[in-house]
Amino acid sequence: MQSKGRSLGIIKPKSIEKYFLKASDREWSPKQKAIQDQGDLFEASIDLEKIPYQFGYKFTEADGARHSYTISDWEICQLYRGCRNRSKSASLEEREKEAIFKVKQKLEDEFLSKKDLYFILGNLKNHCKVFMIIGIFYPPKMSQNSYSQTLSLFDL
Repeated sequence: MQSKGRSLGIIKPKSIEKYFLKASDREWSPKQKAIQDQGDLFEASIDLEKIPYQFGYKFTEADGARHSYTISDWEICQLYRGCRNRSKSASLEEREKEAIFKVKQKLEDEFLSKKDLYFILGNLKNHCKVFMIIGIFYPPKMSQNSYSQTLSLFDL
């Protein structure tokens, strides 16, 4: 994608080696906060919660290129928030641990074993060579027999 000068695309990884998690800042940087403070023309200012973790995948593309990209996707952040907020644990630390475990279950255990993952990749204007996963498309894995049946529907 990058070699073709594109800033947005969808890929199907040849293989996914690993899901990863890394801690990040708990607060927005001054620059990020300034951008948020610009507001919206149509709505009142909304405080956006900073998720103190980054989730991601290490994978290999069909051409053999290896990548380690973080996931900047609202759905994954909301999964984390929802798991944390539903936790019955008393401390924030325990609620966060539980949420991290549940996100790992979804992204590693469920997605890697039961889903056919495609990554929607994008970059930022000021960092055009740095890509991230901005969305995940995850239909269920189909058996070879299922593919044959699906394709036969279109044979006329």
